[in-house]
Amino acid sequence: MQGRILDFSQAPVKLRVRYRQLIVSLDGRDVDAVPLDDVAVVLLSHPHLSLSLATLQGLTAAGASIVVCDAKSSPCGLCLPLVGHHLSARRTRLQASVSRPLQKRLWRQIVRSKIEGQASVLETLRGDDGGLRALSAATLSGDSDNREGVAAKKYWSQLFNGERFKRDYNGGDPTNAALNYGYGALRAIVARAVVASGLCPAFGIFHRNKYDAFALADDLIEPFRPVVDVCVARLRDEKRLSDGLSTEIKSTLIRQLTGRYRVEGFQETIFEAASKATESLARVYVGKDKRLTLPDALPLAATNAEAPRLKTENVALVEKASTQKGLLSDVEEQNSRCEQVAVPVNNDETEVVEKEWVEVVGEADDEELDLRLDGFFNAYVDWDYESDFRLDDDY
Repeated sequence: MQGRILDFSQAPVKLRVRYRQLIVSLDGRDVDAVPLDDVAVVLLSHPHLSLSLATLQGLTAAGASIVVCDAKSSPCGLCLPLVGHHLSARRTRLQASVSRPLQKRLWRQIVRSKIEGQASVLETLRGDDGGLRALSAATLSGDSDNREGVAAKKYWSQLFNGERFKRDYNGGDPTNAALNYGYGALRAIVARAVVASGLCPAFGIFHRNKYDAFALADDLIEPFRPVVDVCVARLRDEKRLSDGLSTEIKSTLIRQLTGRYRVEGFQETIFEAASKATESLARVYVGKDKRLTLPDALPLAATNAEAPRLKTENVALVEKASTQKGLLSDVEEQNSRCEQVAVPVNNDETEVVEKEWVEVVGEADDEELDLRLDGFFNAYVDWDYESDFRLDDDY
C-alpha cells in the first residue's frame, strides 16, 4: 500500500467516492481518481470545496485522517476513524489507569527525543548543536525543570541565525504559517497511528487540556516536529517563504514528510515511525516494554525535500495543452506507463525499482486549465498499511 497526502486548496473541487476510489471533479468533469486505501491524510483548504457524508464515511472507514484548514491554510479541525483496532476498548481502559510515575518517565523520554532531534537539525544546518544535547541529557522525570522550554528558546534563535522569532500558532507570518501547515499534516499522521493502535487520542501523557481531544497525538508528535523544522529553515534560508502559503511551499513540506528516515538503523517512512511509536506505547501500558520506540536524529537521515528518494520514485509529468480534453487525455495516457529504473539505495549498491508516472501540477497555456489541476499534488511512499492493523491477541 501507498501512503498519500492530498491537499485541496487551489480549486473548488467536488469530492465523492465511487468503487472504493476518491473521485475529484471540477466543473462537472472528473480530473483525478485515488484508491481509498492509498489515502493517508486529506487536507481541505479551499472555501468552496464540497464533499458528501458518503465521502467522509468512505475516507474514515479506509483509515484516512481528514484535516480542515482555515482561510490561511492553517489546520483548524481533524477527523479520525473512530475504530482502528480490535482491542480499542481494552487499551482505552488501560490508558485511563496509567500511573503518574509511568507518565512522567514516558514524558522524559519524549522530551529527550525531541531535543535530540532539534540538536540534529542545528548540527545539520548550522554546524553545532547549540548546547541542546547537554540539555537533553539533563532532562528529569516529567521534565520538572522545563528543559523543553529552555531548549526551545535556544533552538529557535540559532535555527534562524539569531533573528527574533516567536512561535505563533495562528500563523501570523510566513515562517509560522509554514510551520503550522507542516505540523498540522504531521499531527494527522500521528493521530491516525494512535487510533490504528487501539489507543484513545484524548488520553494524553503530558497534555491535559480539557478542550483537547487529541492530547496523546500532541504528546507523540513532539519528537517528529524537527522533520518540519528542517524543511522550513531551508526554505527560509533560501528566501522562498512569502505571505500566503503557495502550492510550491506546501508541496515541498509534504515531500519532506513523505521522505525516508533512519529509525533505529532502519530506513522507514514517517507512517512507519509513527506506528512504531504508538504500538510501543501500547506495549508499555500492558507491561511488555519499558521504553517507547521513538525516532533517533530523524532529520539527519531525511531525504532532501526537493528530491525525495523513495523506493517508488516520483516523476514530474509536466504537459502543455491548449484544451482541457488534450491535457487530461495526455495525463491518463502517461499514468498508464511505467519503466524500470536504477535507484541508489546505499553508497555501494543499486536497486532496480519500478518508476511510476504520476500526475502533478504543470504549466498550461490556458490559465483556466492550470487551475483545474493546480494543487492536486500527491506524495507517495511505500507503506505497509496492514501493519497498522496487526492482530495481537496477547494484548
